[in-house]
Amino acid sequence: MTDSESGGSGAENAPPPLRRALEDYLVSRGKGGQEQSGIYRRHAERELGKFVTYLEREGIEGFDGIEARTLRRYIRRELLGQGHSPRTVQKYYDYVSAWLGWAQREGLVDTHYGIQEAAREPLPEADTRKEERQQTWRREQRRAILGHVDDRAREAIEEDGLDAYGPVRNRALVYVLAYSGIRGSELLANPQDDRRDGATWRDLADDCDSLEVLGKNQRWEDRSIPPQARTALERWRTVLDPAPEWPLFPTLHYPSLHDALDAAGVERDVSGHAEIFDALREAAGQLTTITTDGARRLLKRLTDEADVDVEEGYLQLHGARRGVGRVLAMQQGADAAADQLGNSVEVVERHYSDILAAERAEKTGEAFDDHDG
Repeated sequence: MTDSESGGSGAENAPPPLRRALEDYLVSRGKGGQEQSGIYRRHAERELGKFVTYLEREGIEGFDGIEARTLRRYIRRELLGQGHSPRTVQKYYDYVSAWLGWAQREGLVDTHYGIQEAAREPLPEADTRKEERQQTWRREQRRAILGHVDDRAREAIEEDGLDAYGPVRNRALVYVLAYSGIRGSELLANPQDDRRDGATWRDLADDCDSLEVLGKNQRWEDRSIPPQARTALERWRTVLDPAPEWPLFPTLHYPSLHDALDAAGVERDVSGHAEIFDALREAAGQLTTITTDGARRLLKRLTDEADVDVEEGYLQLHGARRGVGRVLAMQQGADAAADQLGNSVEVVERHYSDILAAERAEKTGEAFDDHDG
């Protein structure tokens, strides 16, 4: 018989089963320990803490007491009674459902009631208009993640000098995304499309002011890189010292680099990025580009590390492009946004209609001021 079964000191000091399971879940989402909080984990801890408190008030002490009707009552009595928007209610309930799914995978409960229609029935329908579902990097978010990658690159350079590959590459990638409006699919590799194997250093102009990419229309196009992103690219070029055919943003994943060594016929007596790159450069070997999925995982990590508050969970690739379009549409109009993004003016006017409508309203007001004196 265990201490918890016999009522010994272990049971007296241990948290209740649901609280203990919640701690375990949060550690699993923290990816490495209690000290790593992150946006998702903090929000989940807050909302799931409220849910467990509700269960305790209802006299429910374990997962076996949670049924579909329990979740229905929680939605009606707690989530719908707080004045939240339908979208927020859905989001907060998703934390609960994700925890119950984890509990089922851990063998703590047989049935995942959170996903059953009987439990979800009281949930309101969230507004699913397309424009509201599409993320846009805002000024505060852009500043936060750029400040973070700047700090990490600076620290790495001070510590490792020209061996600071990861942080310097990450900074260059985030800067290009944040300021150029180039699609992730135009920069990075897509394993599902043989033509999209990523931009190379040969595609980049010597002054880092433009990049030739395979556009969405399957034609090669030159895209401008604003001055704000060039310094990060130039520093990355100095650190990597790439061959012209190397990808602009190579994967730094060691198994992939070892595959590159094998393909180039290089013996495996090298270790570390610097030695590997030197060997590949000497053997005229090739690197592979980081994939769009790899970039998404990277952005999730960087968003978490930078403590950026993002409703969608992390700063997304396409959100960066929309952020560029928003700034240009706001400051210079639809024509400038269309030119930088490689879109038609009609597409820009449709995507940024709220900004352009506000601009027209200001001009209309100015016209009446001039006319009426």
